[in-house]
Amino acid sequence: MRMTFRTLAAAALVAALALPAGARDLTIVAGGGPLQNHMRATLFEPFARANNIRVADTSYDYNVGPIRAMVQARNVTWDVVMVEAPDLVQGCEDGVFERIDWSVVRRDKFLPGGATTCGAGAIGWGVAVFYDQARNATGPSTYAEFWDTAKFPGKRALRRGARITLEAALMADGVAAGDVYRVLATPEGQRRAFAKLDAIRPDLMFWSGGQQPIELINAGEVAYAVGFVGRTTNAMRAGSRYALKWSTLLYAYDFWAVVRGSPNAQQAMRMIEFITDPAPLLELTKLWPINPVTAAVATDAELRTRNPLMMSNHVDQGLNISTEFWIEHGPELERRFAAWLNR
Repeated sequence: MRMTFRTLAAAALVAALALPAGARDLTIVAGGGPLQNHMRATLFEPFARANNIRVADTSYDYNVGPIRAMVQARNVTWDVVMVEAPDLVQGCEDGVFERIDWSVVRRDKFLPGGATTCGAGAIGWGVAVFYDQARNATGPSTYAEFWDTAKFPGKRALRRGARITLEAALMADGVAAGDVYRVLATPEGQRRAFAKLDAIRPDLMFWSGGQQPIELINAGEVAYAVGFVGRTTNAMRAGSRYALKWSTLLYAYDFWAVVRGSPNAQQAMRMIEFITDPAPLLELTKLWPINPVTAAVATDAELRTRNPLMMSNHVDQGLNISTEFWIEHGPELERRFAAWLNR
C-alpha cells in the first residue's frame, strides 16, 4: 500500500512520541570558550565513545535562571551543568538539582569540600590583576596599587558584578584579605567598598565575558585589568607578554550538577564520574592549565612543576571567595551594585 505524505507525517509523529524521553542526546553545559573546546576533546567525547552514546554540549553565562525555568516547566533539555558554588547550594535547596548518586560517583576522590549534596567538584577558577608589559613596563601588584591612578595612570577593567569587585575594593581600602567578609557583611564595610569604587569611577570599565579583559588590554582600551587567570595564563603560554600578579588572586571552585527532572539522570551521573577521574583530567591539563577538584590531579607534584602558571601553585597567596557570604548577601549586594552602575 502506498502511503500519502500526510500518513507518513502522522506515522513519524507517533514514532517520535513513542521514543523514551531520554532518547535525546545527553547534554552537558559549561562556560564555553577555548576551555570547553578542550573539555569536549578530552572529557565529553571520550565518555561518549566509551559508552557508545551521543553527547552534545552547549555553553551558558552561568545564569541559572533558564535552568530554574526548565525545571519548573518540566521541560528539561540540559542534563549535566557546571555551576558556581553559591548557585549550587541555593539550587540544591530549591530543588533545581538532583542529589549526586555517590554510589556512582566516588566521593573520596575530591579535595575537601569538593563533594556536596548536589555537586561534584569540577575545576577551580580565579581572577587576578594583569597587564601587557609591552605597553606598561610596570604595574600594580596589589589592589591598593590598582586603585592608585596617580602612580599607575590609565583605565582599569573590573568584573561587572558585586562579587569579586567589592572584595577588590575593600582590599584596596586597606582591609586585610582575612577580614574582607567580616567587614563586607556590615553596612559600614559596604559603604567603604562603594565609596572606593566611586573614587576611580571615571577610570573604570566593566566586563561580563571572560575574554573581554584580554581584548581590552590588547586593544589598549585599558592599561590594567582584573581577569580570569586561566585565559590570561593560556595567552602567556602562547606568547603574550602579560604580567600576572598572583598576589591579587581571588579564587573559587565550580561544580558539576545534574538538572532535576533530567530524563538522562543515570547516564549523567556516570558522565560526572568519568569526567572527574584523573586520567581524562590529566589529558585536559596538557591543553589548558586547569585546577581540578579531583585530589590526585590537583596535588600531582609533577604536573604542578610542569605548569608553574597553574593556579593550584598560587592559592596560598589568594582569597578564597566565600560561598556562604554570597548566598546570604549576594542578592542585595548585586542589586545595589547594579543600581550604582546605572546611576
